[in-house]
Formats: sequence, structure tokens, C-alpha cells
Amino acid sequence: MLLVIDGGNTNIVFGLRQGKDQFLNWRKSTDPAFTADDYASWLAFHLKSHDYTFADITGIMISTVVPETLPALRRFAGRYIDAPCYVLTADDLSHGVTIAIDKPEQAGADRIANAAAVSSIYACPSIVIDFGTATTFDYISGEGEYCGGVISPGVNLSIDALYQAAARLPLIDPAHWHKDLPIIGKTTIAAMNSGLFFGYISLFEGIVARIKDNANAPDATVVATGGLGAIFCDASPIINIYDPTLTLKGLAIIFERQQVTL
Repeated sequence: MLLVIDGGNTNIVFGLRQGKDQFLNWRKSTDPAFTADDYASWLAFHLKSHDYTFADITGIMISTVVPETLPALRRFAGRYIDAPCYVLTADDLSHGVTIAIDKPEQAGADRIANAAAVSSIYACPSIVIDFGTATTFDYISGEGEYCGGVISPGVNLSIDALYQAAARLPLIDPAHWHKDLPIIGKTTIAAMNSGLFFGYISLFEGIVARIKDNANAPDATVVATGGLGAIFCDASPIINIYDPTLTLKGLAIIFERQQVTL
């Protein structure tokens, strides 16, 4: 079984592939102080709850946008799992994604993985919206090339900034958002929910429209991923597909391209 590790700025997701597009996945907060032994103890607990052990893992794929976490992840893989391990980097062209931007080495590993996934699974051209610590937009051409994108503050960053900068405003929980929220709030909390929720919808709908216009791709498939993607997918008609494991699927696809037999 393939273990894929997607290290983000806020969380690290560990996904154990059970089928071609099926993953058991667990997430923990990103902590550069976490050691190889810490990862092993934490993951062994979760594997055991599903009757798996490290011996069931036959391949490992690591991707992280936080360089400080990579040494411990490498040590964890090498020390505890007897299986081929591959680390995704932008400058290793064996990932199979053509990086058509000015500085290819700056392409984030998660964005390369998303490009690999959509070009293999869905129709291209496509636009990937990843609702993470930052909300990113990536354009993948009809030929499957990663052509760059847009980076904006993530939803939770905006929520935290509003709470920290305004003394009388409370902390908002986006778990309560839904498409039928009133646009005109009758209380402070209702007004904040409206501003954040509909403000973000206007942000990503506007950016998607501009990308489609700039790329001359009016029919580009819009694929959303990330924790809040499900809420926004239900509220906006411009999102065609919500795929919560898109990045994990992309990492698995890239691992297979390394011609490692699992």
C-alpha cells in the first residue's frame, strides 16, 4: 500500500491508498519540532486502528511546502518503513508535469501534485482552487501544462486577522457557513459571516472569471479542494467538481511515474 504525505503550512496529511482513488487519511498540525520517532508513534496509532502496520506500506511519497519538516519526515520513512521513498520537488522533472512559468523552481509541490491529478483524472484546461492556509488558483492548459496561478490569503487567515485587529469583533467559525446565509446581517456576527463568506465567493468567482478570460478558456473545468471547498462548492455554480483528496491522488500519480513496482 502506498503512503502519501502532504505537508502544508497548517497541517500535514498522511494518506494510505486503499484503492486507485480511495485513501484513508489522517491530519496533524504542522510542527517543525516533531521528530521521526514522533511521526512513527503518531502514525502507528492510526494505522493500528484500521488493522494496519508499517509492514503493510510498500511505497512512500513525500511532499511538503515547509522545508523545516522534511528532514524528520525523511528520517521517519528511512527508519521505520522498508519501502521505496520519493520526495517531490519542482526541479526534479520526473514528476511528469511541464512547468510553464518563469521560475519553475518556485512551483509548490502541492500545486504540482494538483496539476498532475487534474490532468490525469479530469478534463483540461482546468483551474484548481485549493482552499488551504492560502487560497491558491492554478491554471492547467489543455496540454496538461502547469501555467501558473494566483495566491491570496486563506479563509482562516482572514478570519484571524479580522479578530486580532478589531477589538470588538469576535472570532468567526466557518463551520456554520452555508449558501442560505443572509447577505445583510442583523447582528455583528451575522454581518461578519456574510462579509467573509460572500466576500470569498466574490473573490474566487472574480479570479476564476479573469483566469478564463486571460487564458481564453471559457469552458475550463474548475476543481476545488481543501477543507472549506465543500462549503463553497455548494454555494457557487462556477465550481464544477469538489475533490477533497485531489492532492493525495496527484502524489500517488507522480509516485507511479517513478516506475516503482508496488
